[in-house]
Amino acid sequence: MGTRKLACPTCGSMEDFRLLTEAEKTAVREDKGSGYRVDNLWRCTAGGCLSYYRHLNKNDGGRLPEKFREEKAAEN
Repeated sequence: MGTRKLACPTCGSMEDFRLLTEAEKTAVREDKGSGYRVDNLWRCTAGGCLSYYRHLNKNDGGRLPEKFREEKAAEN
């Protein structure tokens, strides 16, 4: 589906967000419970950020486990 520019509560700025991967959805269900809906959860793509939330609802989100941390791409 691509990315969307959303306000990241961790980064404190507008960042690109993408939908969670299946592995990330599984981790969220393990944390929030099997009945927690993981559709329409968006993750910040800024290097090192683990924040995710439901589109337009920053109160319905959290942080992914450390194993999902993506380091910032090297700049040329």
